[in-house]
This record gives sequence, structure tokens and C-alpha cells, in this order.
Amino acid sequence: MADITVSLPDGSTRTLPSGATAADLAADIGSGLARDAIAAVIDGEERDLVVALADGATVEIVTPSTDRGLETLRHSTAHVLAQAVLGLWPGATFAIGPPIEHGFYYDFELSDDATFGPEDLEAIDSRMREIIAADQAFERGETSADQALEIFADHAYKREIIEKVASGEAPGELADEAGAEGAVSYYRNGDDFVDLCRGPHVPSTGRLGHFALQK
Repeated sequence: MADITVSLPDGSTRTLPSGATAADLAADIGSGLARDAIAAVIDGEERDLVVALADGATVEIVTPSTDRGLETLRHSTAHVLAQAVLGLWPGATFAIGPPIEHGFYYDFELSDDATFGPEDLEAIDSRMREIIAADQAFERGETSADQALEIFADHAYKREIIEKVASGEAPGELADEAGAEGAVSYYRNGDDFVDLCRGPHVPSTGRLGHFALQK
């Protein structure tokens, strides 16, 4: 198959085999960038490193040293927080968990009107670090709204987001949670955790680790 040519932010170009991904581009530029890369901006859209590049695309490799990279790290860490809480508190449900200016958060509702106490932070922190040590891949998928409602059958807040996105009534921050119009996007990591999300995310949980929980 024919090679492709992509442009970099400095105006230079790189020629790669057809089917090459953003991660392949980072490796072609240099081993240091390949190690640091966590996401990409392809033709102005934030994407995962595993996305295949089209001929003529303009690509920026995102690293943790940039504002965009820091936001991606925070976003992925919020997913790990949700995974930890849902694993530790059976019956818990979750709403949204975006990155914010100085960190990240996630909205949870525990069963039986329970609330988190200061002593719970240590357990959550410990479980998050186990997930990070497991180096679980973030895997993106897309599905229909009807199928997404089945996936999140036990999570009323997620179902509300899906229904609003499907009807075109979701404000921007909710649309970002569930992906583009006409499809619902989600991410899986580990064997039992899935969350609505447009992305992008770091390639795997092992790329995370520097965080502190506050109540």
C-alpha cells in the first residue's frame, strides 16, 4: 500500500507506511517522544495514540509537559478513581468526572445513602495505585444509544446523559462525556470497568501515578 505524508506543527512533514498510528509517528520522530507521548491532536481533534493517520493529516503529539497533556492525565486518573470506587462500594453509581483547573473530580452516589469518610480516602488511594500498577489499557469503543443504555443499565445518571445526547439536548460538558452525535463512545480498562467518554486517554493506567485525593 502507498505511504502517507503527515504534517507537524512546525510545518515539517513525515512519510509513514499506510495504516501508521499517532504512536508510530511519535516513534518515527524519536525514541524520547515515543516514551513521553500520551495522546495526539489530529486535524484539530484530540485523539488516542492508537488512531490510524490519514494521508495529509496535521498531527501534534501530546506529552505530559503541556497543558493539554496535563488535562489528559487528569482525565484518565478520574476514570481510575471511578473504577476504584465502584469496585470498593458495590451498588455505587457515578455521574461525570471531568478534569478541572487544579485536578479532577468524580460525582458518586453510594447505596443506602452512605457517604465517604476521611478514612475511605486511604482505601481508594490504595486501590487506584493497584489499578495503575496493573498497567491496564484504555480501550475505546463506539455503540448506539440503545446499546449504551443496556451497558449502563445499573447507572441512572449515565443513562440520563445517553438519553440527552441521543435527543440532541445535552449541553457541551455532557456531550463530551458521551462522544459525537449519532454514536456513544466509551472506554474500558480492566475486566469489569466501562465509562462513557469521548476521550482521549493515556494508552494505559501505568502512565499515571502522581495524584493526591482530597475530600
